[in-house]
Amino acid sequence: MTQKIHPLSPHLTVYKPQLTSVLSIFHRITGVVLCLVLTLSLISFHLNLVFVGASASYCLSFDLFSVFSTLFLAAGYFLLTSISYHMINGIRHLSWDLALGLEIKNLYTTGMIVVSLVFVIVIITIII
Repeated sequence: MTQKIHPLSPHLTVYKPQLTSVLSIFHRITGVVLCLVLTLSLISFHLNLVFVGASASYCLSFDLFSVFSTLFLAAGYFLLTSISYHMINGIRHLSWDLALGLEIKNLYTTGMIVVSLVFVIVIITIII
């Protein structure tokens, strides 16, 4: 008899992505990104304190910022989006910890509210 070889567990391609699972994955991703940004910012701040008197490092950082200013602006908006999303979705997760809004209809409604609020926050920031 020939045995069919089946996968041990279902793969991601089997399931259709749902709003709740996608938002949960992005919540984790933004948490990791924010942790890395905070760590790199603290390292950079510490290095700037160590080399406070070096005018060459100041000139280099000023030149890099002026050359890549559009890139820094885009990174700032990406960081704003990450912070806004992680904070608003974190409030949503805290409400789940209190057993509020766990019905399927409420999950999708609050998910769309989170995405809408992040979009509004980013657009208002770009306009201002």
